[in-house]
Amino acid sequence: MIRFIKDNLPVLDPRGEEWDHMCATAFQYGCDALIALGQAEETGRGARPLERPWRPDILPRWDDICITVLSLASQCGLLSYRLPDGRESPAAAAWWGRCEDEIVPPPNIMAAHGLGPAHATPEVLSVLDALDLIRGNGWTPAAETVLWRKEPQEWGLDITADLRFGAAVDRAVNEMPADIRCELDRLVTITEADVTEGLIRREAHQDGLCAEYGACRVICLPLTRESVRQGLIFVRIHDLDWLFFCIRPATQHLTPIAASNSKGRVRRYG
Repeated sequence: MIRFIKDNLPVLDPRGEEWDHMCATAFQYGCDALIALGQAEETGRGARPLERPWRPDILPRWDDICITVLSLASQCGLLSYRLPDGRESPAAAAWWGRCEDEIVPPPNIMAAHGLGPAHATPEVLSVLDALDLIRGNGWTPAAETVLWRKEPQEWGLDITADLRFGAAVDRAVNEMPADIRCELDRLVTITEADVTEGLIRREAHQDGLCAEYGACRVICLPLTRESVRQGLIFVRIHDLDWLFFCIRPATQHLTPIAASNSKGRVRRYG
């Protein structure tokens, strides 16, 4: 897994001495994984290999590593989720600059356990096999809830209708670590004091710009408590996503289904 992640991260310099996450989620996952696995140190743009890699006492969660591998493979065009009939979706074809009727390799991962078909390169197949996500030519039972986190559009999954999803949400809420619960409560609660503080900060920022560049050169939108509130909501949604983006040790109990990736899920399902 480590070798696969290293080989598929973009490099920041020709010598390959630093990985660049390029502000892309899949590459950010990869850099974070190498850091959590004792292979690299964090940099401003990604990660840098350690001269002496080490094995941490607490490894990242298995499902987080699975998501990292799946995300990287998809980002790099090494894994393609297919429609139920095996065809590539029009959206995927457009993304990769292919005609809709262009012939692509048939699926080599068959639909199983509620998951649809996919095609993966040999290097990806070997990693997915090592992670126990595939067996033979199909998905394993363990892969189902992992891929709930990816929700490939081609498969039309309705995970909220599954009782296991509801149970996972309940478990995530009831067993949430205290520090995560505290930060979550702070992010989803915008008080009048927050709005007042934000209004003061925004006004000071605009005054600073006018003083530096001249009022005639600065376009300042009218500030209201409602506009400041909407700005805070935007920022809090971003911060809420990042609260769950980091790779967590296996000893922490946030569930892989409901809590490991908040992006979109919190807004859609509360």
